[in-house]
Amino acid sequence: MLQLGSLLCCLLLAAFAIAARAAELPALEKINFGFSAAGSVATAPLWMAQEGGAFKKYGLDVKLIFLAGGLSPVALMAGEVPFALMSAGVMVPAALRGVDLIMVAALSNYLNQVLAMTPEFTDAKQLKGKRIAIQRLGDLTHIAAREALKHVGLAESDLQFQQIGGGPARFTALQSGLVQAAVLTPPYSTRARKLGYRVLVNLYDLKIPFIGTGVVTTKQLLVSRRPLVANLLKAIVEGIRFSKRDREAPIKIAERYLPGAAREEIADALDHYSRDLDERPYARAEGFKIALDLTAQQTPLAKGVDVERFIDSSLLRELERSGFFNAPAGSAK
Repeated sequence: MLQLGSLLCCLLLAAFAIAARAAELPALEKINFGFSAAGSVATAPLWMAQEGGAFKKYGLDVKLIFLAGGLSPVALMAGEVPFALMSAGVMVPAALRGVDLIMVAALSNYLNQVLAMTPEFTDAKQLKGKRIAIQRLGDLTHIAAREALKHVGLAESDLQFQQIGGGPARFTALQSGLVQAAVLTPPYSTRARKLGYRVLVNLYDLKIPFIGTGVVTTKQLLVSRRPLVANLLKAIVEGIRFSKRDREAPIKIAERYLPGAAREEIADALDHYSRDLDERPYARAEGFKIALDLTAQQTPLAKGVDVERFIDSSLLRELERSGFFNAPAGSAK
């Protein structure tokens, strides 16, 4: 009986010690992070930071929030999300309209989509008058389509642009015959190849500068919550490192976010995106040129604009000076 009492006493003391230690730990700050690339591994660095524990390591409890195409600037302006992944094509028009936006890092600095068409076509000229699937007008897929068509000697006016939605919807539209061409990214471009669809243009091979995925916040938040933004960037950098330096674990993590995709497709998608992932994720000024040129066709506000107004790399430079980029990657499981 005495031994049982002693055991209970030890258990109670241990429980109190654990509770006291938990009370000493700082509470994680809850953060909503918006993204709009549904079914795309363009979001993979966030998945890796989330599942690998990097966000928690830097005091953040991050919830990834899907935002339909074009809504990211609105959500940031309304305060629904303090951060969002955004292309230069979405950011530039909103910023020129006065929305408080600033890009603090870039997860891709080149166009990396493919333009696929149905197997019955053997030449690009056969697409004239046909339908092409994009997500929405003015977004990354629209810009990718314009550049791909330009490469094969076609103008935007030669085809009928259909605003279909995310990657899964565009692939389904191509497969069903609703459209005859589509802008795709892995894993759907990989699946299209397997099914015999022709890849007309692989934009990554052309090395066209364009920021397709940037980490965007507001200037106000960058000034008022600078340590918060710094911690977020540290976690994302660790997510990038994990994506590039490991093989099996990122595939397993991506499988949770891409239900229905085959392992081979996911591996191919991660390989495809990791080529453009930089562990020093600076946003490059030339990545805004196409977006500015396109916006200038619609509004004079874009003419003569200095692209540096859209970028703030000061935190990344601080991390560079501190030696953060040379430190071993944090653990991710």
